[in-house]
Amino acid sequence: MGIGHRIRHMLLGLSAFFLLLLLVLGGFVYTVWKPSYPALLMTRVHRIAAAHGGFTPLSDIPVSLQRALIATEDRSFYHNSGIDVEGILRALWVDISHGQLVQGGSTITEQLVKDIFLSDQKTIPRKVKQIAFSVLISRYFTKNEILAMYLNEVYLGQGAYGVGDAARVYFGESPTQLTPAQATLLAGLPQAPSLYDPLQHYALAKMRQSEVLQSMVQAGFLTASRARVIARSPLHLVRNSE
Repeated sequence: MGIGHRIRHMLLGLSAFFLLLLLVLGGFVYTVWKPSYPALLMTRVHRIAAAHGGFTPLSDIPVSLQRALIATEDRSFYHNSGIDVEGILRALWVDISHGQLVQGGSTITEQLVKDIFLSDQKTIPRKVKQIAFSVLISRYFTKNEILAMYLNEVYLGQGAYGVGDAARVYFGESPTQLTPAQATLLAGLPQAPSLYDPLQHYALAKMRQSEVLQSMVQAGFLTASRARVIARSPLHLVRNSE
């Protein structure tokens, strides 16, 4: 049996195990799920937004920022059911290889659920609940509603929650005025807001922006030439580090 064949068998086995795990623990999750959770999710997001400049509707968030985030964080966002099975299996493979939970394989919906309802603790029970809640939340809200909620609560460093707050903190602008360069910089912050803080670590922030732009090219949102133009464009930071 060749290596490729063995790997395929192993992945099929992991897939079967994962699906069985969801079926077995699905009943448990339904015992802790409450019908009030969708309304509670929206209430908590709006509360966070109100404390940080107000809720920014998706129509006021540049498409370039929306696409940059999707390309970087969850490329199957508009097609998945709240979870990315392939991404979860890939993360599971890495976790098994390292003997501990290393990768999350989280979609935007999962990140929203974690931020509002769960913790950052890397445990299997928390991950299972996150997956199940994400599937259920996806049944209550449209993709645009989920994206808008995430973009209004996600932490982006410097005490800024949501892209509206971050646009003011980093650029002194409203979200509608963000340039593609500024938008792609912000889209790279959720992974590690402190590490990629452009006011404190400008070089790292620019490296992360390049990764975001490359992801957008791979996703078909940008041409390579357009990405190079954006990468060279000024950011006009509030405290200019350029």
